[in-house]
This record gives sequence, C-alpha cells and structure tokens, in this order.
Amino acid sequence: MVVNQMFGRFLPSNRRLNPAALAWVVVVFAAIVMLAVQSSIAAGVYDAPVALAFGLTVVHAGTMPLSMLRPLFGAILSSCACAALPLIGPHAADASWPWMVPVMITQIAVILIIGLRAHWGIALSALLGSIGGSALAAVIGHALFHLERTDASIINIMIYACIAGGVYVAAVIVQQWQLIRSQLLQEKENTAEEHSKRVTIEERARIARELHDIVAHSMSIINIQSSSAPFRHAGIDAGVAKEFEDISTSARAALTEMRGLLSVLRNDDSAHELAPQPKLSDVDELVDKARQAGVRVTLERRGEPLDAVLRDSTGLAGYRIIQEALSNAIRHARDSDIAIRIRSDGASVRILVTNTRGEGPTEAVSTEEHRGQGLVGMRERAGSVGGEIRSGRTATGGFEVEAVLPLSLTGPVADERRERA
Repeated sequence: MVVNQMFGRFLPSNRRLNPAALAWVVVVFAAIVMLAVQSSIAAGVYDAPVALAFGLTVVHAGTMPLSMLRPLFGAILSSCACAALPLIGPHAADASWPWMVPVMITQIAVILIIGLRAHWGIALSALLGSIGGSALAAVIGHALFHLERTDASIINIMIYACIAGGVYVAAVIVQQWQLIRSQLLQEKENTAEEHSKRVTIEERARIARELHDIVAHSMSIINIQSSSAPFRHAGIDAGVAKEFEDISTSARAALTEMRGLLSVLRNDDSAHELAPQPKLSDVDELVDKARQAGVRVTLERRGEPLDAVLRDSTGLAGYRIIQEALSNAIRHARDSDIAIRIRSDGASVRILVTNTRGEGPTEAVSTEEHRGQGLVGMRERAGSVGGEIRSGRTATGGFEVEAVLPLSLTGPVADERRERA
C-alpha cells in the first residue's frame, strides 16, 4: 500500500504495482540474500561443514517463502532449523552462540511474515518454537561439547527473544489494524448500499404518491363522468350510451392496472415486479376493444403456442409493446389499417405492428410538447427482458414496430447482445 502510494504517481493507472506480487518479490529476494550470507558465515566463521551448512541454511531460508503459502509448516520447519543450526558450529570463541546473527535475522523475518499473514497463534508458535529450539541446542551443546559460555548463551537467547517478541507484537498489531480497517470499509459499503436502497424506496414512494394523487384521481373522474353521463343526459342515442360504457370500462381497467403499479412501487420485494398482470394471450381482448372503438385492426398468430413457455415478464413486456404501438398508430395515423402479427420460432417471439399512412395525427398529438416517449418506453420494456425493438417508416408511408423477445434469458437475442457488448 505504501509502495503503491510512493511510486503510483509515476506509473500509468494500468501498470500500478500489485501488492501481493511485490511481497513475493521482496520475500524471495530476502531469502536468497540470507541464504548466501548465512551459509558463508556458518562455514567461514563457525567452521561448519560446507555441505551441511548450505543444506540447513537452504531449509531455514526457504521457510520464508514457505510461510507465505503454508504458515504452520513454515513455523514448524523454521523451529527445527533453529535447533539444528547451532549444533553445526558451536566452537567459534568470539562469535555469538547459539544464535548466529544471520539465523536470528532470518527467523525474525519468518515470524514477521507469519504474524502479518496468519493467525496470531501460529506466529506465537514460531516464536516460542524458535526460542525453545535454541535453548535445547544450547543444552545439548553444553552437554556434548562441554562449552563454558553458559552466561553468554543465555544473554544471546534473551536478546533474540526480546527482538523477536517485539517484532511479533508489531506484526500482530498491524494485522489486527488491517482486519479492523477492512471491517470498517465493509461496514461503510454496507451503509452506503442501505442508503442507496432507502433513497430508491423513497423515490418510488414519491412516484407512487404522485401517480395516486394525479393520474388515479383523473382516471376516477373520467370513470365517474362516463358512468353517469347516460343518466345526466336523458334521451341520448344508444350508440353514444355504449361509447360512454366502453369509456367507463376502459377507465376502470386502467385504474386496476394503476393499483397494481402502485403496489409494485410501494413494495420493495422484487418478486412483485414480475407479477403477471396482462399477458400476451390477453392481446385478443385488447384488439376487441380497439375494434369496438371503430379501429380497423387485424391480429395474426403463427408458430408454437406461447402460454406454456413464455415467462411472465416477457408476456407482460410483449403485451405493453403491442398496447403502446396500437395506441401510437391510433393517435398518429387516424383512420389507418393496423396489423398485428405475433410469431414464435421456439427460441424467441417476434411481434410486428404496422399501420398505413392514415389521415395524419389527431389534434391532441399535434399540440404535444413531449413526443417519442412511447418508443423509448417500448425499448425499455424489450431491454428489460433481453429483447430488441426496431421501428421506422415503411415504404408506403406507414409505420412499423418490430420487437424480438427471447423466450429465455439465454436465448439467441441475449447472446447476440452480449457479443456486441
């Protein structure tokens, strides 16, 4: 972390130092250096056999990278090496014993590595094991070689114990600080996520409130006016009364769908978002209502039946796309011929809604300030289930909307979208 902060400003963002790789480089380099220094001093200063000194120092220095992977094995093997190394050269009169300085540095480095990477108990075992191993070596040395440097050996072991103990405590403190820091960062992320969820829920509640206060109220007024019109205006034609009844029925259906939408917005359970409201099989009823209103619309179905294989979310998206395309055709091309085609090929469902030129848009559409929202909504509906929308003018001056919705999330349309991404 510190090295990255020091050198990161001089490196490109895509070539920053990897802390784990840097740690491995440092440990391996230190192990090679200590192997060279430790083996040469053991053979040159302590008169140890060269082959034996080199073999034991390879084992001891090798516990440094071993402790990076297997801390427990590194602790055990280094403690055994600390007990064996003093016995290969105990006769140096003016040199420290049983702890050679290079052996002491190597073992302290092993304790530091284990203390930073493993549980504090394993690092403590490496510390106590190395102290016990050196003490055992001192006892064996005095018993077998009749060495008279008892006080010097005790002082040497105490010096090592103090230095290694300090390094052990420092390593455990650093490790615990890093653990606490990571926990605090995790809690901070969790708090930010909860805050984001709360903001989203509040925004959804605000939207639901606006829908309830404005749109639902207006639809209720339309329902009441259309239902009471035949009674408030006596003697109206039967056809006009039927029109008012149809308007009232459509208003009540819209209110029912509005209540379902409000329940989704006010409920944070994501399972309700895919609750089956209208389905693709309900398009027939939609077409019948349009025909009753005087719209010339045809519906054609081809391919396999969809009710058993179609997901609820895809069925809802398909229904809404057809509903919006039909509404756009009625509003933007008066007195036009509208054709709806639904085709399934086993992997996806294709929806095509076309209309002729007609007599142009209605007066309400001509005065609209915000246009194109219906096409945006259809694209969002299709994208939510992994599908696609294509729309545009036809060669004869009409308009068409084509939607391709996969029957599953791993369908060909979704795969094609991932490949392009």
